[in-house]
Amino acid sequence: MVLVLVVVAAALLAVGSLIEINAQSGPFRTSTDAGYGAMASKLVTASNLTGNQLALLMNSAPQLANHPLPYTARAVLQQGLDEAVNSTSAQAGQAAALEPPAPTADAGPRFAAVMSDRASAALVLRSNVDQMLGMTSLPVAGAPESSAPPTPALQISVDQASAGMTAAGVLFQHADDQYRGLLVDLRADRVPIRLPRSVWVPTPVVAAPLGPARLGATAALLNASAALVPFHQLIITAVGLVPEPVASAGAQTSIPGCTAPQSTAAGGSSTVLPPTTSVQTTVTVTNCGTVVEPVVRVSETLAPADPPGTPPPPAAAAGGTYQAQASLRSGSSSALSMEPLRVAAGHRYTLTVSIAISVSQQANDPAGSTQQLLLLISG
Repeated sequence: MVLVLVVVAAALLAVGSLIEINAQSGPFRTSTDAGYGAMASKLVTASNLTGNQLALLMNSAPQLANHPLPYTARAVLQQGLDEAVNSTSAQAGQAAALEPPAPTADAGPRFAAVMSDRASAALVLRSNVDQMLGMTSLPVAGAPESSAPPTPALQISVDQASAGMTAAGVLFQHADDQYRGLLVDLRADRVPIRLPRSVWVPTPVVAAPLGPARLGATAALLNASAALVPFHQLIITAVGLVPEPVASAGAQTSIPGCTAPQSTAAGGSSTVLPPTTSVQTTVTVTNCGTVVEPVVRVSETLAPADPPGTPPPPAAAAGGTYQAQASLRSGSSSALSMEPLRVAAGHRYTLTVSIAISVSQQANDPAGSTQQLLLLISG
């Protein structure tokens, strides 16, 4: 009998403890849910802003116009896509880090999945646009910049891009559906997590810029945009000489921006150098086009240019050739130090620096890809 009473008392004590724990955990659970909702709401607000910006970008992308560097149509489109990918990736990471403590039921994983789907869809969208147009992501502000820009990925067809962009739209819409379902369940279960509305693909879905239909159709429009066609233009924007000239033939040694320089042909005014046994050239090349140029080859040639009847310079001081190369993003420049070439006092030389330009630049606008100077070595 005594044993029975002890067991009953222990059972009553255990039940009482559970009731007390449950009573104490109620306010804690409510506080946890409310805190989670407050933090998640900030992410939803940020996500809504990202979605609105991406929708505006994709809606206007086929009509983008070219403006002076760096505001070309391709740069504006690339920057917008990069910002969407970076923002959604950060939002997905922050959503996954909101717990512990975990909110009621599976609200945390479901919310994180929505943000993850939007990040995945943004990445798929950017990848397909980049591969179709031959674009590459821009460097992240503040991050260490690589010595060489990335090489554009192997291009895909319009049909392939359309299929990929449609898949991105499907994933955007799926994330909306999942988020909508989460809000319904939170209200039905009276969970104290208050989240704002968030729709990236509003109705009618067929007209939504980020919906499957519009994104799929946008591929052909982007491909047909004249402003988004790759444009190659490499310009020699400055030529420096060592030793420094004591008299220059003109301003062609310092050309700002993307203005094509003017050369001095052999037989014209000379750039006079002090007495020296060698000349070293620094050539600044600027990518005034709209695409990454992963391999830019620059060559220099120094050849005697004395008037007829003048004894030639020594064979060891008859000039020579040298070649260097660089990698350039659109709008960027690189100063290449060329090999010193031997010269002799009292002689004239023609210095020619040139870029190995693409066939399209050769056909469209080769101006500025070559510069020629007449040098006079003082003696």
